[in-house]
Amino acid sequence: MDELLRTSSNDPVGELYPMHRSLGIACPDGREIYELFVAVDSKPSVLAAVASALGERNIDVLSGSIQCSDDKLSGYDIFYVEMSEATVTPKELVEALKELPFVRDVKIESKSEIKFENMMFPLTRSGHTRVFVISADGWSALVDSILNTFGTAGGVILHNQGVSVGGEVVDSIRTLLHPSIKPGSEMANLKAYFRAVGLGVLEVSGDQRAMKVTVGQPVTSGKKSQGVDQFLVGIVRGAVSKIHSHNYVVQNLALVAGRIQFNLVREAKS
Repeated sequence: MDELLRTSSNDPVGELYPMHRSLGIACPDGREIYELFVAVDSKPSVLAAVASALGERNIDVLSGSIQCSDDKLSGYDIFYVEMSEATVTPKELVEALKELPFVRDVKIESKSEIKFENMMFPLTRSGHTRVFVISADGWSALVDSILNTFGTAGGVILHNQGVSVGGEVVDSIRTLLHPSIKPGSEMANLKAYFRAVGLGVLEVSGDQRAMKVTVGQPVTSGKKSQGVDQFLVGIVRGAVSKIHSHNYVVQNLALVAGRIQFNLVREAKS
């Protein structure tokens, strides 16, 4: 079944079905895999009831994602299910779930051939901030192109753009954590961000005056270009400067055994 099944043909697209998906899930392997979307009233026991309905029909849930609407009144459940031994067809499953009193909308789509999340566009993080996916090879080619075109100035361009991105990342973290920001939570979330989006494994030690920074497994590791990715360095510098409300300068920048290493030293006020 390649066509998306809707519970109501006159529902405007996006009214019950959010037009964005949070980045984080990918279709698992299996025989007859379907992506099942269920919009429900947000209240206790709803998830258990949906899971029971699937289990009663011998449908295996392989993975899933759950989120609430901004007003907390609606819940959006996305499941990857295997239906190779199900006792109902996909269409019958939609009709059965549709009968549950708390269900607002149901859709199902085959994922046996389409492996990547084509229905996740546009990808988002931190609310409605859109993101895009680029491979490590693609990013490496972009960096090399800028450096080859602008020479030494290319590194400066990449670094300055990274500084801007680093500041934006911290702004997003603060928006997510507000009003429960605690000392150290911004840095901890910055490290988690680096791992989550594939930029690398960020390690920071020291105090606000001087820090030692290491980026292990950077996005360009293993590529033809063996130079330091100034964009990554800029992201860290911009983020740290935003977190501590001070400008920092980069010192002792080096690439050691595939790891980017440098110091961040707080710039003296003139």
